Amino acid sequence: DMELAKKLVRKAKECGADCVKFQTFKAERVASEKAPKANYQLQNTNPEESQIDMLKKLELPPEGYKELIRYCKEQDIIFLSTPYNMEDVDLLSTLGVPAFKLASIHVAEPYFVKYTAKKGKPIILSTGMATLAEVDEALRTIREAGNENAILLQCTTNYPSRVEDANLLAMVTMRDVFDVLVGYSDHTQDDTACIASVALGAKVI
Repeated sequence: DMELAKKLVRKAKECGADCVKFQTFKAERVASEKAPKANYQLQNTNPEESQIDMLKKLELPPEGYKELIRYCKEQDIIFLSTPYNMEDVDLLSTLGVPAFKLASIHVAEPYFVKYTAKKGKPIILSTGMATLAEVDEALRTIREAGNENAILLQCTTNYPSRVEDANLLAMVTMRDVFDVLVGYSDHTQDDTACIASVALGAKVI
């Protein structure tokens, strides 16, 4: 829904955000026909509908990207989008996105991380459910691809997530262990964890 997308852009700008991030995917590439919905999806959407049918309704139309990027420029806010496969990366790269935001699932996909890193743009990588060793491998993959511009985000993969599960010290650990910029990907329902993350050194929320 392009009008809803533009409304999200305006609201992000009104809230003082530097950037608004969407997701770039094709439903059949990220879910199988038999994939069940997660509990939070069942609670907020039609439980009779399959996950792949739900996702199909959430895809941005390919022709809509240029329009949305143009609208973001008019609103003076940065457009970003999370890609989910190589075709998505190529599309976003062609459109001139200034950085790539990768989802937590990509920590365990070194080939995809390498492909994205080779585009030479900054990588913002969420790390939900990843072990420190997996994060280490992903970060080394980015650097070995010749890309030194990476930011790691602490993330608790729960929707919604409780404030007491934010585990912001993991963000501090990643900063100290990997000598890298860090931030916080928030799934909580208020701004407490975000404020605390900034106090602890988050550069991206």
